[in-house]
Amino acid sequence: MLQDLLTLNIFQYMLVFSRFSIIFLLFPGISAAYVPVRLRLVVGLMVALVAMPLVKPMLPAQPENVADLVGLIVQEFLIGGFLGAVTQTVMSTLQLAGEVIAQASGLTNALVDDPVTQEQSAIVIGLLDIIAVLMIFITGAHHLLLTAAVESYSMLGAGKPLISGDMLTTLSTLLNQTFNMGIRLAAPFLVFQLVFQVASGVLARLSPQLNVYFVAMPAQIALGLTILMITLPTIMLVFMRFLDNSVRNFLIPTN
Repeated sequence: MLQDLLTLNIFQYMLVFSRFSIIFLLFPGISAAYVPVRLRLVVGLMVALVAMPLVKPMLPAQPENVADLVGLIVQEFLIGGFLGAVTQTVMSTLQLAGEVIAQASGLTNALVDDPVTQEQSAIVIGLLDIIAVLMIFITGAHHLLLTAAVESYSMLGAGKPLISGDMLTTLSTLLNQTFNMGIRLAAPFLVFQLVFQVASGVLARLSPQLNVYFVAMPAQIALGLTILMITLPTIMLVFMRFLDNSVRNFLIPTN
């Protein structure tokens, strides 16, 4: 009796961990390159242990052969990857907005080492990524992401056939919304770039002897940073609302 209970619990725990391990590999903040893989593994193990009693009624029975067991674990890995991809797709909104802001402000070539991706990127992108991760943990939005991971068993149950068509449709729809939101976040800078470039062109026509590039570039950077300082709180608040709505719409099924 005890041996059967231990075997069942180990199977259920392994099944839950298979999904949560991939989710935490792509979790905002925790998925950063500076976070050790062992730490992500420990966090995934602990969260899976806490979540197992909550999802236990929705777990399938233990398969009788190894092939079915492997197939079940691979399916959980795929579902976890899908949930992590949804979160990373939402986070990519700031990548697009940061690239547009950097180009409009003349900071495209101001590259720094991004502590999140451990790659060189525009300084504005790194700033937005760090602020976004900070706000996610300060506002408690990570609790919503964890709740969505648990509630995903109601929508994408373990052992049930994968709805790959709906999953691809969800990602494509979310990608479209992410692009639109990224452009909306950077809209003030697009207007600024249009006005500034037109003004620079008019100035070049009025004063052909003036080197407009050396005069306009410092002004472009100064004005771009000023607009960023003014609009940054609004940008982050709009992004946090977009993150909250996206997670609720795509990961938490409505009853």
